[in-house]
Amino acid sequence: MKIKPPRQAQEWSYSSHRESTSKCLSSPGIRSNKKTHINCGSSARMEGNVCANVDQIRRQGRWNNTTISGAYLTNLPRELVRSMAGFPTFGRFFYIALAALNPPTSLRKKLFPAIGE
Repeated sequence: MKIKPPRQAQEWSYSSHRESTSKCLSSPGIRSNKKTHINCGSSARMEGNVCANVDQIRRQGRWNNTTISGAYLTNLPRELVRSMAGFPTFGRFFYIALAALNPPTSLRKKLFPAIGE
């Protein structure tokens, strides 16, 4: 068996990137005027979800303060939202007290009839 060496990575042209992204979006019927930067907002929000601060996110994306606040992050301050929801304003993981409840079997069977099968 002959093993092929890995292919050398090649730079992707802007037009190829835009065309491929456009096809991927149009196939399921998604319309967006953002093609090559469509993942920038979601990646910035995901970084915020793991408690990266705005300066870290801004540096990673090489965005200025106006761009990151206006285009990529939500307008709600995360610390305020976490505090209002009863969570600590620091840390990555959140404990939801309701998740510790163990409802009676009769209720679980009403909600999920196939339970126990």
